[in-house]
Amino acid sequence: MKASFRNGGLTALTTLWIAALISGPLQADEEVQHWLDRMARAVETLDYRGTLVHVREDRVDTLRIIHRADEDGVRERIYAVDGEPREVLRDGNKVRCLLPGDEPQVMESQLAGRLLPHLPVNRLTSPESAYNMSLEGQDRVAGMMTRRISIDPRDQYRYGYRLWLEESTGMLLRYALTDPEGRQLQQLAFTSIELGASISDSELAPAMTEAPRTLTTLLDDNEGRVGTGRRHEAFQDRVPPGFKLANIGQGRAENGEEFEHLLFSDGLASFSIYLEPAGPESTGSRIKAMGAVHVFTDQSGGRSLTVVGEVPAETVEYVGQRFRLGSGESGPSGD
Repeated sequence: MKASFRNGGLTALTTLWIAALISGPLQADEEVQHWLDRMARAVETLDYRGTLVHVREDRVDTLRIIHRADEDGVRERIYAVDGEPREVLRDGNKVRCLLPGDEPQVMESQLAGRLLPHLPVNRLTSPESAYNMSLEGQDRVAGMMTRRISIDPRDQYRYGYRLWLEESTGMLLRYALTDPEGRQLQQLAFTSIELGASISDSELAPAMTEAPRTLTTLLDDNEGRVGTGRRHEAFQDRVPPGFKLANIGQGRAENGEEFEHLLFSDGLASFSIYLEPAGPESTGSRIKAMGAVHVFTDQSGGRSLTVVGEVPAETVEYVGQRFRLGSGESGPSGD
């Protein structure tokens, strides 16, 4: 009888232990997804104004952000508090960057540009995700309690991320990019923020009122070309696993030269490929680092190839070597 009870008890404990092993990771994944869903809604739907610091390498920028979301869509104004005047204005997916100088310049783009990341939660939490995610402890940021989420890459072709989300709304208050050793490469953090603020039209109007000239225009050609099968598949063979073609567009630089632009993303990390006319001479391939950003360049046969993104050097080299020009191989526009 006692032996039977012991065996029954042992069986029950074993069953509970196995159930805990199975349900533990599932519950953890669901909890992370819940927080990421809250963050995605908060970043886009809340009205807020606040001050942030952006830290990278030995540089610190202080920025002011004004954000309003209503029936007319999302409008946002970001401007530098210190250093040279700079402003970024967002109206839906249209972004205008006002830069300083004797002749104020504007970069216009229909490609979405955001200071705070926009996370595709379903893609990040899918079994094919390129990242492992976990919910960690609590921290205090800008006077508010937050929950910390770690997002770690499964390979060497992307960085890791740390997110601090305000507990009552899920609003992102701090964001850090990390290398494989967990060191912070750059971070963006609110020092103060007013959630649920009433934002007037005048707060969203630019302070740089001089008549600007257009520096660069990128035209979103997403619907027309990204989905074309053979072209899309050819690109996928040349990028690290997990990155997908997100956009194709054309642009015109200040000198009037046209260029082709391809944007690849894994949901968090992204890189761009630019293909444009160049001189006839070959310069060979090079990789340059600018903080967390890496750039691969190659020029051959009258064409120039640039791969640039906030990704490790391994990523731009991988892509650049597979897209590189010369020896009769065609680039993106030749596929």
